[in-house]
Amino acid sequence: MATTTTTTETCHQPASVKPSANKTADLTLNATFGKFQQPSSDEDYNHAVSLIQSKLDKFGPVNAVFTVNLGPNQPELLIDARHSPATISKLSSESQQPSDVSGKLHMRPHMIQRWVDGLMEARYSLSYGHVHLATGTPPRIGTKFVDGLTPFGAVHPKLDPEMIPKLPKPTENIAQMKRDLKDFGYGLLKNAITGDELKRLQVRLKEQAQGEADAGVGFFDGGENKPNQRVWNLPNKGQEFIDLLDHNPTFETFVPQFLGEDAYLFSYTANIAKPGNTPMNLHTDQITIQPPIRDVAFGLNFMFFLTDVTPELGGTLVMPASHKGNLAPDDPYDAHSDTLSAHGPAGTCMIFESRIWHATGSNTVPGSERPVIIVFFMRSFVRQQENWALSLRDDVLDGLSDKVKGYLGFRSVGTMGGVEGKTKDGTIVRKVESPIGVLRPKAVTSA
Repeated sequence: MATTTTTTETCHQPASVKPSANKTADLTLNATFGKFQQPSSDEDYNHAVSLIQSKLDKFGPVNAVFTVNLGPNQPELLIDARHSPATISKLSSESQQPSDVSGKLHMRPHMIQRWVDGLMEARYSLSYGHVHLATGTPPRIGTKFVDGLTPFGAVHPKLDPEMIPKLPKPTENIAQMKRDLKDFGYGLLKNAITGDELKRLQVRLKEQAQGEADAGVGFFDGGENKPNQRVWNLPNKGQEFIDLLDHNPTFETFVPQFLGEDAYLFSYTANIAKPGNTPMNLHTDQITIQPPIRDVAFGLNFMFFLTDVTPELGGTLVMPASHKGNLAPDDPYDAHSDTLSAHGPAGTCMIFESRIWHATGSNTVPGSERPVIIVFFMRSFVRQQENWALSLRDDVLDGLSDKVKGYLGFRSVGTMGGVEGKTKDGTIVRKVESPIGVLRPKAVTSA
């Protein structure tokens, strides 16, 4: 993997450096459009319309004219939110649509009640297929419409220019790192990996990524042409990755204090950003926790830079100090609004908590790669992203230390995680080869 020749202690550059700002963020289409084609009952439709009508004074931030489709058999709703309160009317046909309509939203009527009840927020709803944006519809319309229905009152985290000089810089000062995590939601630990450890990880990841690509099993994303490569489930991919877990002191320095001693490894992956990629959508790493909980951080991420990382190479875009309060971007698919690029020299570990809004940046350097290893820990009661018990190879599991097995979720915590019943807290459990099945009492024989 080519390493850039520029190493810098200046870890932030305003995202006004927009080499690909004209590109749409890589929107994951998790929706199956067929569900929006299902007919809606009159009862469900009328109830949804009444709920929307009750929120007309909340749609001012949308500032657009748009339509809402609640089922193919029901009249579309025309909403004019260019003023407050917004106005709403029903269209008998598409021919009635005025020329100034900016977009169309498809959703199922029952979702309106879920949003009004505060059971799901807007950005999760768009990213995970509960709202379908018709072609050409600005994502901001969908985001702010759903925001208006919910009770969360999400506010876009504006970047304060006076904050920039105070933002985290690569440091070896642990106390400073912990302050940065508290104040800004992230920090940059310099020299978290060095020397031979860094070289071994560089070589092993490069080999694995190429091997998976050559075998036709590689995973690629990052826009229409999918230039980026992700390598999943790193414990199976080499002893070098297990050694990082087992022997690097970074995890034990930060994880117990922030997440508790029983935190486990939620996922362990690599992300190689390559030229031609588009920015990822802005997200938090606990976006799947719905309803959203903003006053508790559930996870802590460790991103190890295997080469020098710069804004031009796709340094992670962050919204500094966006980890506390009801803060969320107005348009999560515009990764350049009020973000900065966090970067530093090879061996740096960017540590960030799970509530901060962030995204993979654009790599604009021809012939380059930005490889990072991402080690994500979660509180013990949140289900893991990677199901290690099913995906780990037996030979890999047999060679792991108890510490690493604990990270992977093989440690019982309280009443959770036992095998064949409750086990003593902190026990490293093992797979039962022959779990107890159906048993019946032996037949009683008479004398």
